[in-house]
Amino acid sequence: MHNTYPKPIIIIHWLTLLLVVIAYLSSGNPTNTGLLGQVHVTCGLSILILFFIRLSLIVIYQKNIPQNEIINQYQNRLFKIVRLMLYLSLCIVPIAGWLALSSLTEHFKIGSVNLPLLSSVRGVNSIGELHQFLGNAFIALVGLHGAAALIHHFIFKDHVLKSMLFKRDK
Repeated sequence: MHNTYPKPIIIIHWLTLLLVVIAYLSSGNPTNTGLLGQVHVTCGLSILILFFIRLSLIVIYQKNIPQNEIINQYQNRLFKIVRLMLYLSLCIVPIAGWLALSSLTEHFKIGSVNLPLLSSVRGVNSIGELHQFLGNAFIALVGLHGAAALIHHFIFKDHVLKSMLFKRDK
């Protein structure tokens, strides 16, 4: 049995966290915030792309993913719910952001690339509010996920946190 995740999955995990933090710190109306808005949209698109890469890697490495010991059924159910909500957020929040951006403007460039936007949602202000709500809920889930990893490490003293860290070569 493997006790650490494969390196590509670990890299995607921590890269996604970095992009989520940058996206959160650069949040705001991308059409009004210049370079910061471009950073936010780039992070969102990158998170969505990494989500699909992550799913592919999970399928490829499914036999090498650690099966951590579950203390009880409550913990098992909570783990599955939080994992599902995190995965849904990695997909839905960027898509809601793209729809929100589409509702604000006809054109948006990242560098010299013009993003494809949907004209059918132009002027629907509630999409931006939905994106912001979902993004904040996602950040709360990320915090819960991080707290759970620390609880496993310091209280349960199991291998859950270490399984997502790079293994040091001896």
